[in-house]
Amino acid sequence: MTPHAVDIVCGLVNEEMEAAKPSLYMTTAQTTPEFIEGWDINTIMDPIAKDITPTWSSVLYAATEPKGSHDEQSRNRPTVSFINIISSQVHYTRSQNSCRVQIGLGLMASSTGASRNLMNVLQRCGLTTSPSSITTTISALAGFSIQQAAKISREPHAMTYDNMNMSSSIFVEQRPDAMSKVQSGSFTVLYKLPRRARLEHMRLAPMMENLKKAKPLKMSNLRASVEGSASYFSQSTVNISKIFLKSFPQLSDLGSDPLFQNKPRHQLPPGEKTRFYPVCTSTIEEASITGNLHVHDNVYVEQLKRDPKELNDYAIPCLNDQLTNSRIRSAQALRAKDITAWERREVFMLAFGTFHLLMNLIWALLDVHRGTISEHGSLAYYFNILEKVRLASEKPDFHTLLTALTQILEGLILNAWHEECGQPSLSDFAESNPKPEDIILIAQRIIKKYATPSSDIPKSDPPKNAKKSKKSKTSTDTDSEDEAEPPSPVDAVYENTILLTRDLLYVIELTDAIASGDFGRIEDILPDIACIFRGAGSNNYSTEILHLIFNIKEVWTPEFA
Repeated sequence: MTPHAVDIVCGLVNEEMEAAKPSLYMTTAQTTPEFIEGWDINTIMDPIAKDITPTWSSVLYAATEPKGSHDEQSRNRPTVSFINIISSQVHYTRSQNSCRVQIGLGLMASSTGASRNLMNVLQRCGLTTSPSSITTTISALAGFSIQQAAKISREPHAMTYDNMNMSSSIFVEQRPDAMSKVQSGSFTVLYKLPRRARLEHMRLAPMMENLKKAKPLKMSNLRASVEGSASYFSQSTVNISKIFLKSFPQLSDLGSDPLFQNKPRHQLPPGEKTRFYPVCTSTIEEASITGNLHVHDNVYVEQLKRDPKELNDYAIPCLNDQLTNSRIRSAQALRAKDITAWERREVFMLAFGTFHLLMNLIWALLDVHRGTISEHGSLAYYFNILEKVRLASEKPDFHTLLTALTQILEGLILNAWHEECGQPSLSDFAESNPKPEDIILIAQRIIKKYATPSSDIPKSDPPKNAKKSKKSKTSTDTDSEDEAEPPSPVDAVYENTILLTRDLLYVIELTDAIASGDFGRIEDILPDIACIFRGAGSNNYSTEILHLIFNIKEVWTPEFA
């Protein structure tokens, strides 16, 4: 009976595999961004295994079932995924057009940097399509992405771009027409603005009128508002409280208390996700004013097929690093007398990317507080204690530096908690079950005592004019000075630690505000950050913040801002 049973099962499997072809059929030209976003091997294969190929699935389950186990529900999810992968390989072996799974796996392997040799191995194993097919699929996806970006470009959207360098093979023949080892270019992304943005809010004419009658910034604009200062004090209180709560798991339940939640200022709506639409990378270098102008024309006119006449009426938020914004402003000045708003590039309303703001802020603070290993309280001193490496350069790795600064701040704050909690140790204080109100009060006391420079602290170095005036004094004045009380000694370590703690609290607040998507919290501290940049000698980013404050207060309409 066994041969007859095998023949019957083989016949059923053959019919089922043939019936499954339409469900797995896909060509490279049919691969859309929506398919890639929703691609999941279990979502594709589970309905086929259950409804179309039950006999084949039963055979696979029997072949992979552990000995002594007869409960299908006892299988864990990875085992089910393995069976689906094996089944998809068999379907692909039967018909190369049954590649709905293989296309997704191939694109995933390509995007993670798999070599061509590895791609060939995966294709021979039936896991992916061929490397040439994957390249064709990527080209098809690029076409669909351009169509989506062209549609979004007619709606309220923002734009950002930056330079990129692509390495080719290191074995490049040196001849005039040969490919260089590194190809430079520009990569542009369009962002769909939140749902509350309307096209009428983007009209350019009202902003140009505001610019004509705008008044220069005053020094008062570089002082945080009363509301903004109160908000930052509240946010810092919460941040300091979170550092304490994070260190003691027994207090984790207090983390959900409303007192320990950052108050939103201008946050994105709940569940809001910014949709982004990349366009094709160009070989235009944006390292010059002319290069930036060419990038704009390439994106909107050549790739998105927009008529320049259609681009004169609505503003486009353009978020870049400081150097790119500087070149765009130079291009605007260069074309100030051109015939249309597009040709004058007036349509681009410039602002900095928050990532670049944070990165340059921690670089500036590193330059100010680095010091030497022998200087107690300097960053170099703390780096040595924490055994941190790769932080000696002027601009070290962003994540490495941010992690180190965060750990240093947490150590300083926990030390302040130890001094202010009123218990022999922080563990004793945590075990005493403190009330949320008490924790908030101590956090506020820490800000005032350990993160707020006092005007009573004498200056470490007297001003230069004071030194000169001292030399020009008469002997009588000198005698009177000798009789006066000597100046109080300066605790430089304490003074510098307060300044370091104050500055790092801005870093933590900026990091958390970016993560929560709350630009209102960022706006509250922009004047203070501008002063930090100016004091650190980073004049470019200080000026960039001034440009943004000027636009928010004087140029942009309230709806646009």
